[in-house]
Amino acid sequence: MLTKIIRWYLSHDALPYWYLLIADCVLIFLAGIVAFYANHSAESVNLRPVLLALLAYLPCYLVGFRIFHTYLAPARRMAPIDILRISGALFLGFILIMLLRVFFHTDNIVQMVRMRDLLLQCILSIVLMICLRIMVRINFEGYIKRNHLTGLYGLSNRSLLDIELSSLLPRKEIEVDMITIRNKMQNKCILVTGAAGSIGKELVRLLAQLSPKSLLLLDMAETPLHDVRVMMQREFANVPCKTVVCNICHHHRLEDFFKHNRPDIIFHAAAYKHVPMMEDNPTESVLNNIDGTIKLANLAVKYEVQTFVMVSTDKAVNPTSIMGCSKRVCEIYCQSLNNSPRNTSQCNFVTTRFGNVLGSNGSVVPAFREQIRNGGPVYVTHPEIVRYFMLISEACKLVLQAATIGKGGCIYVFDMGHSVKIAELAQRMIKLSGKQNINIVYTGLHPGEKLYEEVLNDLETVVPTSHERIKIARVREYDFNKIENEILHLVETAKTYDATMTVKSLKAIIPEYNPQNPDYQTLCQS
Repeated sequence: MLTKIIRWYLSHDALPYWYLLIADCVLIFLAGIVAFYANHSAESVNLRPVLLALLAYLPCYLVGFRIFHTYLAPARRMAPIDILRISGALFLGFILIMLLRVFFHTDNIVQMVRMRDLLLQCILSIVLMICLRIMVRINFEGYIKRNHLTGLYGLSNRSLLDIELSSLLPRKEIEVDMITIRNKMQNKCILVTGAAGSIGKELVRLLAQLSPKSLLLLDMAETPLHDVRVMMQREFANVPCKTVVCNICHHHRLEDFFKHNRPDIIFHAAAYKHVPMMEDNPTESVLNNIDGTIKLANLAVKYEVQTFVMVSTDKAVNPTSIMGCSKRVCEIYCQSLNNSPRNTSQCNFVTTRFGNVLGSNGSVVPAFREQIRNGGPVYVTHPEIVRYFMLISEACKLVLQAATIGKGGCIYVFDMGHSVKIAELAQRMIKLSGKQNINIVYTGLHPGEKLYEEVLNDLETVVPTSHERIKIARVREYDFNKIENEILHLVETAKTYDATMTVKSLKAIIPEYNPQNPDYQTLCQS
């Protein structure tokens, strides 16, 4: 680990951080000179001892930078949290200097600099460091627009992502307790299903940094899973990793896998998620999302998995789509299994429920990006449609936090901030692109699509947790034996590929299901 850290600090990727650190040190030093002269007459001062004292005290500020993680994000992405990091680091440096003077009598070694001079130095340094970062951001965005005729959208998707997402979702970064999460995950054999998807891949990347015993990456999409395998070999070669091409509905294949690998923790992110496609394929939605979850959950109990984390969606709340309805059934099964005598191994079944993630496969951001690059128009379903959004990294960190603090049988909902109107999102992306005369065309809601999403239904309330952005939903609990029979009947119905009966069975289990698809509305009313 030490070798890896040293290698990164000396790498080309670390150069921008070194440049910024050197610039900050120069600004602090200059601020000290200005502060000293502001309180003293220039004629009566021998400047050389003062300069030596300012240099001697500089390491105290470096300690503050390290403790407050001042260089966690690039300067061009400065956010309000970075202002707090800068201020905290500098005032900590000021306190350290005071402690050195009191307990180690440093004034006997270097020139004494008065407290008011050091305090003024701190304030000036904060202002100068913030101004530097603002200038970096302005110049960076200007450089991009000057050197790419199509504005920011002349960049590759990978280069564009950080600029794009931070501009579309300008709010305080969500932080989690990575130390506690590491203690939970290290030296554990961890299985991630759907590892090749947007959420799964980011979970893999985060878990690989937490010193797991091994990672088991399962997906049925061969090429995307191969990409994850290559990523692991390139970035985390020291982490034992196994990639498994498998359909979670294949029971015998799954059981053989569990028998030989014995995972300690499971993150279940495998699911069919595209709402319009699942409206056209309701039986496949049930078989993959529900039957696959049942098989995984039952094997988790049989092979004594410690924690099973199911990734759900806000579309499961008062569902209007087949996909949302299928995920609500998965929530019910995992919650009721956790509380049943069948759970002999006391596996903790934790469900996490959140909304859309910016930049994920199939989300509006990549779609809008390509439409803008092609000259438009940008297609939005409805002028009033709104969604809750998170960055992929934020959602995955909260999933890890919920897995760490989570109690079995609970459904954890994420506070995703304010909802975003999709039409306004499209307008910001068009402005960001630098292109002119790109129109927005409204196409109408897709079958099963809501105008707005919820994370709780009308009968649910929340209980706070130790993390301000994670709440526990108080939901109706089901008797496992009764609900298991109903869900298994649903799965058997889906195996007949009778879409009509499958939708009716879904409605019987989830009475709050209110389909927006005209083809299913009459079925659920009869």
